[in-house]
Order: sequence, then C-alpha cells, then structure tokens
Amino acid sequence: MSTTLLQELHQETRRLYIAGSDLAAGDFRLKRLLPQFRQLGERSAVFKRLGEGIAALVEPADAAEPSAVKLQELALLLESVLYTQGATAPDGEPGPIAANPVNAGTTLSYRRLAPIREALTTTGGGRYEIVVEAFKEGAFQDLRLLPLAIRALDDPYSEIADYAAATLLPSYGPGIAGLLAAQLDLQGGKSEVRKLKVIGAAGGSGWKELLFTAAKEGKEAIRTTAMEFLAGDAEALPHLLEWSRESRSSIRKAAYAALAAGGSQEGEDRIMEAFGGKDREAAAEAVAGMVSTALADRLTTLFHQELLKVEITPKDAKESEKLWSKLQPFIIALRASDSPELLEAYRYVLRNFQLFAPVGSSSLVNRAAGYVEENGTFEDLPILQELELQHVVYAHQHFHLARRLLAPAELYQRFTGSQLDVLKSLGSKKKVHREQVLLGAIEVLVLRREWTQVERIWEGSGLQHSAEYIMPSEEELGTWDPRWLDWLLARGSLKLVSAFARPGQPKAQHFLLQHLNSLEQRDRNEMVPILLQGLERTGMPLDERLEQLVLLLEQEKKYYRPYDFDRYLFGMLLELPASYAGRIEALLPRYQYDARKQLEYVLQQLKAKS
Repeated sequence: MSTTLLQELHQETRRLYIAGSDLAAGDFRLKRLLPQFRQLGERSAVFKRLGEGIAALVEPADAAEPSAVKLQELALLLESVLYTQGATAPDGEPGPIAANPVNAGTTLSYRRLAPIREALTTTGGGRYEIVVEAFKEGAFQDLRLLPLAIRALDDPYSEIADYAAATLLPSYGPGIAGLLAAQLDLQGGKSEVRKLKVIGAAGGSGWKELLFTAAKEGKEAIRTTAMEFLAGDAEALPHLLEWSRESRSSIRKAAYAALAAGGSQEGEDRIMEAFGGKDREAAAEAVAGMVSTALADRLTTLFHQELLKVEITPKDAKESEKLWSKLQPFIIALRASDSPELLEAYRYVLRNFQLFAPVGSSSLVNRAAGYVEENGTFEDLPILQELELQHVVYAHQHFHLARRLLAPAELYQRFTGSQLDVLKSLGSKKKVHREQVLLGAIEVLVLRREWTQVERIWEGSGLQHSAEYIMPSEEELGTWDPRWLDWLLARGSLKLVSAFARPGQPKAQHFLLQHLNSLEQRDRNEMVPILLQGLERTGMPLDERLEQLVLLLEQEKKYYRPYDFDRYLFGMLLELPASYAGRIEALLPRYQYDARKQLEYVLQQLKAKS
C-alpha cells in the first residue's frame, strides 16, 4: 500500500491539532483529499472508513458531536494504519557501533556556557579573547562546546579558526580525530585543511592511511598539509620522492620539507639533487631551519664550493643578482645551522670583501658579518676589524663580537684607543659615522624597550599598555669599563649617558640637567623619562628631581604636553608633597586626554595629603 496519501492526511491532522478542530469544517485541504479517499474506499474498507472520518469533519451532519472527538477518532485510525505500514527492523547485518570516545563531561552551568556559545556563533570584535580565556579556565572540557569548537574551524575570523585547530580541538585527545575524519572533505577549503591538521596532530599513527590518501588524492592545500605528517614514514618515502618532482611548486616544497624532516639518506640525496639543479630556491624555502646535521654539512660544503667559483666581482647589477640567486638559497636553508665549516665559509666571504660586496646589494656580506658576530672566535676579531676599515658600518658587528670575547678594559682600549689612531687617516666624516655606529651598537646592548602594563588607577580600573626603556642594572654596568661614561659625554649621547650614569658623577648630572631643559619639542615625549631616570642614577635627591619635573610641565615655551604620563613619570608625580597642589591645579587647563586625568588624580591625592 502506498503511504503517500496517508502521510499527507497525517500532516493535515497535525495541523488541525495545533490550529484547533473547530476549523476543520469546510477546510479546503481536507476537501481536496476527500475524493481520493472515497475512490480508494470502493476497493478498501480502511480507506472508506478514513474517507467517512474526513467527511464527518469537513461536512458535519451531527452538530451535537464535538469536532474534537471526530478529529481524535480519525487520527487514531490513521495512526493505526500507518503503524501497520511502517518497518522497525534496520537494514543490513548487526555489528559493532563506531565510537570515538572524547574525554569530556557536562559540568558547567548554562550561565558560564552562554557567553562562550555567543562568541562561537556570532561575529564581531572581542570574541577571540573570550574563547582564549575560556580555554585557559578549562571550559572546553564541557562536551556541549565540542560541536561549536568543530564549527569554529570555519569561523570568518581566522585567528579563532586557527586557535581552534591548534589548541581547542587537540585538547580533546585522540578521539577527536575520528569525529573529524567522518566529515572530512578532501576537496574542501581552509576549514578542511584545519581538520586535517587536527587529525594529524591528535590522531597519531592510527590515521596514517587517511593522511596518505589525502596526500595523494586531495586538493592542493590538503595534499601539502597531509605531507607534513608523512615525514619519516618509510612506506611514504617513495611517494614523497615522486611528489618532489611534480610540476606544482607547492607540492614540491611540501615534499622537500617532509624529506628533510624525515632524515633518510634517500631524502637528503633528493634535496642535494635539487640544490644542484634548477629547483634550488624551492628546496631552500622548504627545508629552511630544519636540516639535519648531516644534510647541513653537505649543503655547507656545496655552498663553500660555490663561493670558491666566484673569481671576479660582478660587473653590473644584473650579474650581481644572478650570483645572489645562486647563493641565497644556501643562506636560507642554513639559517639555523651552526658548524665550524659554515663559519669558515662566511670567513672566506669577509676576507674577500671586495669580491662579494656587490652580491645581493651587500646582503651576502651582511649575513656573513652577522654570522661571525654571533659565532666567531678570537680568530675573527682581526677579520671584522679589517672589514670595519673597509666600511665603518661593520663596526657594529666588530664591537658586539669584541664585547663577547674581551675584558672590559680591552674592549674600551680597542675601540677608543689604538683603533682610533688607525682611523685618523680616514677623514673626519668617516670617524663621525663610525662613532654613530658604535653608539648604536652600545645602545642595543644596554638599553631595551619593553611593553608594560600599568593599572589605570586614575580611572578606577583597567590596564594601560605603554612602552618604556629599561635601564641596565648595577650588575650589568659592572661589566663595562667606567671610562665609557666620559667617552659618551664627549659625544653627547643622552640615552647612553643616562644609562651609564652613576652616583658621584657631577659632570653627568650637569649634562643631563642642561639637556632636560633644552630638549626640542619633538624629542620630549621620548627623552624626558630617560633623562629623569638618568638624574636618579646620578644620585640627585628626589625633591630636586620632582621640582625639575614640575618646572618642565610649567614651561611656557617648548612645553611638555604628552598624551599620557608613562609609569615612571606618573610614579614621580604621586611622590609630590602636598605643597605642590596649587601648582598642579594651575596646570590642568593646559593638558587633556589621559594626561589631564592623571594630573586630576594626582591633585586628589595631594589634597588628601594636606
């Protein structure tokens, strides 16, 4: 028996249950079904009874009998007929149920879940922070958030999608791999790539077959992702070697990366083959920073051989770039390597500065100087000294290497004594340039700028992020020859004199105080906190420094008007005695933004003190 007509009548009775049985009289939908049931009723008693039930509802002859009773009788008969036509046994043979157990419960209240659900099901700003904080608190161990975490792989805000792939889903354990594999589309887009990354990271070796299928049959991005997880797999090695010869660059790069990470002899041979041919650049980008010691040694040897082949300086920019395109891949591939052989190769570059200076617009020499600066020995000091004579910009690398190797007195003598005599013949402009390079090299070592969080107590709550200079500690200054302070004073370096200042240095205090009151307007926001810290390091009493700060704020010309006061200056303002209340109040009309709010807060504190 066909159940189509019965199902249609079932829908209409459900509708009347909701709308009310009183509306059944004259219902055009039931009227449309009635002729069909009467026609079928000529051959089937069941359909005849159903037709009579429909007619009793649509064309009631007995007004005494409630329509609700008639609807209930029709519905009961219809449900009985439909029940006899249904099938309850499943198709196929019974077997084990596929399960992917996930270690999660349902412990959180809905009030805690609600903001997380909203963050993962809506758009707009601030959602990423909510998700990250919720994960840190362990909220995603609640099973009810698992579907939303999977859905987040397709979030329009890429940071949330990437966070879900890298952190949220792997936290559920290996079982998550099975859930994602069941819905993985090998021809899909970014969200499918993220699913595959989770499967590879969380599933382990149990999903090797799926990963191999994805690497062979998937879309391009799927293939390259799957190859990441095939590194070191002996069965996949022949295929990786084959894929490293495909026409598409992205596939070759992914294969090279997997071969390098795998560490097999065959893989290293294939990478060396690429470096010996036209695919050197692609192979270098793929294996950058993750070559094994054995592969690094082979690449270093080939790199040195390429350097030895260079016998004449490139005559024009075209030849220089051509040579750079041959040598740069070695620099990229070996950027994380450290070996005596590589150090010797870079020494060769520096010893032949004139030969290699034009290559890559000095990029090759710069890389060689940087490598020797970081890894060089006493043997390299003369090399960098000679390089500095060729071009004073390399005094930076020379100084850093010497600082690492020499005693403080030797370092000072090397760069302010005998070496200075050698440079006298180079002309005053070159000496000034060299001094500027040295000042920059010293500043990198003793001053660092860091982002700090400051509580916005002037507003009652919240945090403010601000960048400030961190001065060297007494212990750090103890590793420098004290004569550097006089050298820095002679060259007028405000930042470094502030950093090297010590108690009992009247010349440094006078120098800093003089410049504090004569700073150009454009320099004040950066330099005022530094100079006041320098004055503190000279031992100037707090009351004198506070007076200098307030005088600075009161200046009419070249006034100091920051958007806000950094942590150090705001801390100084809070140290003001109550007698400054009137002067601070007089300053308020001059300032705005956070600086005004901070001064208003300081004024409140001063009035409270009095």
